[in-house]
Amino acid sequence: MTEVKGIAGYIVNKMVNITREISQGRNAGCFGFVNDRGMVDRITPVAAGGISGIPIRKLLGHITDMNGKSVIEGLEAIPDNAVFISTRPGKTGLITDVTAADFFNMPVIAIGVKHGQLAGVGILFPTGEHFDMATESEKTDLRILAARTTDEEKEVLRETTELSLKYLEISAKLEVAELPEKPPYSPEHSKEWKLPQHIVNSISREFAEKLVARSVEAGQGREVAAMGNINEDGHITQDGEMVVGGIGYVPSRLLASSCVDISGKSLREIYAGKVSRDAVIVHTHPGGTGVMHMGDATAGPGSWGRPIVAIGHDSAGKVRGATVIEAVTDVYRLADEDEDLGQKFFEAATPQEEAEIRNRKFGVAQKYTNLCKPIEIRV
Repeated sequence: MTEVKGIAGYIVNKMVNITREISQGRNAGCFGFVNDRGMVDRITPVAAGGISGIPIRKLLGHITDMNGKSVIEGLEAIPDNAVFISTRPGKTGLITDVTAADFFNMPVIAIGVKHGQLAGVGILFPTGEHFDMATESEKTDLRILAARTTDEEKEVLRETTELSLKYLEISAKLEVAELPEKPPYSPEHSKEWKLPQHIVNSISREFAEKLVARSVEAGQGREVAAMGNINEDGHITQDGEMVVGGIGYVPSRLLASSCVDISGKSLREIYAGKVSRDAVIVHTHPGGTGVMHMGDATAGPGSWGRPIVAIGHDSAGKVRGATVIEAVTDVYRLADEDEDLGQKFFEAATPQEEAEIRNRKFGVAQKYTNLCKPIEIRV
């Protein structure tokens, strides 16, 4: 892992100034690069946060051409000496979660901004222990749903609190040094890593029915998922153990653990180097018919470059249908459009302009649903 000893003061000042200018509680982010002395002395152009935070695809676009690429494919193009930098309006540089380090698999630097002024700079180095903490957090959240008595729920909440206390000690302060300003990073060449864009036609009936049976057993509207494998005919068969998620979601780490060993590994390592290139994410939609939405697309092909399948079923376990959102260019085009609209929201000067942007965002969400393709359930 790249050793980081400090960060250039001009970078910190620039990030604070941008955060102050955009205001409204919005953060700013960029990738930084560590020189041979361990100092972060160069950055990509800074991206202002939108409705959903920092636009990751936009940031990755400063490293590689994101046209037709999932986020994981973009992440694999990042140089080895990179760090992720973001500001935290209203907070200090204390880092109390491992989400970014887990996702990017690189050191994370937080620049605290309070009352328009620098409020501290912190850094978190990704380690196997931190990744395992992320796994434990996912499991603990789900155990709250599984608790059957007040005492059981109290015990889980007690463990959640104890885990939260551990997060208070994961980051350290980072030195700010006076270094000469450098022009924004511009890639001379980037690593290319591509996943196949599979066409999905059908799914094993046995696989689908097993998922639905487990979903009904779990109850409470909890989704159940497993990894599938696709063959040259576009047919999916089961390739992992079933995992029970939450209401409306299955955590990414827990999902991957159904088919690979995730111990001590980051999400980026898992989905780039461990999960099969021919994997398909398959999950249930309790109470639905299998029609998916923007969240499904983001959690499947958008982030991890694999198709995602939904099996809709009723409370009695009757399968109502199955659909897929494939890892195709339209998914990534819509993700880019949604990020752009998330930033334009703050540029609206009148209620009419804001209403137009909001309607366009709803339109993007509708387009995601239109990408759902019914598939056959067969032997």
